[in-house]
Amino acid sequence: MEYRIFEKLNEILSILKGKAVPDGWMDIGQVCEYSSMSRSSVRRSCQDGRLKYSDQHGKFLFRKSDVERWIQNG
Repeated sequence: MEYRIFEKLNEILSILKGKAVPDGWMDIGQVCEYSSMSRSSVRRSCQDGRLKYSDQHGKFLFRKSDVERWIQNG
C-alpha cells in the first residue's frame, strides 16, 4: 500500500513539473505488490482477459497503465 502512495505522489510531482509520467513494465510480483492482490487473482484476471499482459520473453510482463486501468475498472 505504501508503494502505491509513493508512486502516486511521484506521478503528481512529475505532472506539476510538466514532465510526462513514464509507462514502464512490471512483472507479476510488482503487480501484486502495487495492487495488493494475490498472484492467483492477477493470473485469473489475465485468463479472463481483464488484464493485458505480454509473455513473449517467457514471463508475464504488464504495462503500468494497463495495471492502473485494471485496478480502476475492477
